[in-house]
Amino acid sequence: MKGTAGFRTFSLCFSLTVSLGVVMVINGSLFAQASFSAFNFIDNPTQTKLASLGGVNITGGNDPLMFLSSPALLDTSSTDRPAFHYLNFPGGIHAASVAYSFSGKSRGVWGIGLQYMDYGRFDGFDAIGMPTGEFGANEFALVLGYSQGTEVFRYGANAKLLGSVLEAYQAYALIFDFGVNYHHPEMDLVLGINARNIGFGLRSYMEGQRLQLPSDLRLGGSFKPEYAPMRFHMSLRNLQQREVDFFIPNPARSALELSSMDRIFRRVVVGVEVLPHESLSLRLGYNHLIRKEFETASGAGFGGFSGGFAFKVRKFELSYARMFYNIPGGSNVFGITTGINEWRTF
Repeated sequence: MKGTAGFRTFSLCFSLTVSLGVVMVINGSLFAQASFSAFNFIDNPTQTKLASLGGVNITGGNDPLMFLSSPALLDTSSTDRPAFHYLNFPGGIHAASVAYSFSGKSRGVWGIGLQYMDYGRFDGFDAIGMPTGEFGANEFALVLGYSQGTEVFRYGANAKLLGSVLEAYQAYALIFDFGVNYHHPEMDLVLGINARNIGFGLRSYMEGQRLQLPSDLRLGGSFKPEYAPMRFHMSLRNLQQREVDFFIPNPARSALELSSMDRIFRRVVVGVEVLPHESLSLRLGYNHLIRKEFETASGAGFGGFSGGFAFKVRKFELSYARMFYNIPGGSNVFGITTGINEWRTF
């Protein structure tokens, strides 16, 4: 494959992380390497607030899509506000998230969402290089969430049906998220814990193949000083992993050679919201893991940094985020949200 098609192939392999090697269809067989981690698309930040704050966040509420990151963020501040966000990667990769939440008859709040990623079309070849036609690749997550709260705690759970389709090969899984957030009764302080992607596979790409789910344990916090128009965020990812869980670009270099601070900060994501007006929010984030894993011999540029904004115009909230991965490339996320109550005439 050439040009953008080659980039799509690389991105597909990286996101699926099924280690399918160089993806190709040869005599109807799909060859894979030893690692079978799958469904990592679920952690791609396909909504503007999450993307602009660094891609990992479990305490940034007041957004109808953030419960996809942690079910403890599902509360009445975002009910009856359907949202649609669209993300485009270089190379023709497209992703979208849509969600809607509503209050139940009890004290709880329900949310339903869909995350979808389309990797585009690919050319297939047999063992001698003869074309076998095009094939597609896409993945999805159908999410059902529920949460309840007390005066200072908010807790919830998500159930997610995951699907991955690569040519004629398909994989499915049922996983769950659990989250608890603590809201300080006097200060604008939120502390949270989130256990993600815990479940089991329903079907693998190949018979007898066992897929590893992208389980994750996260801690996070956010704080807004009383008189400052800013809210600060910090999240810790993959705390359940004792072994190295990140990519080393130079195989000859052991992870043990990395500095202790570097290894620690690869698990840390920070962000800040600037709130100059109730209808405007400016956001910045930094993800050290992304910066180091996409760093090249030419440097990292703005890799790992992200930013965006959200503003309200009449009955709509429009938002945008940009995540930088390396010197030449990044992703753009566009979002639109509206309130059903604002359209009612009765």
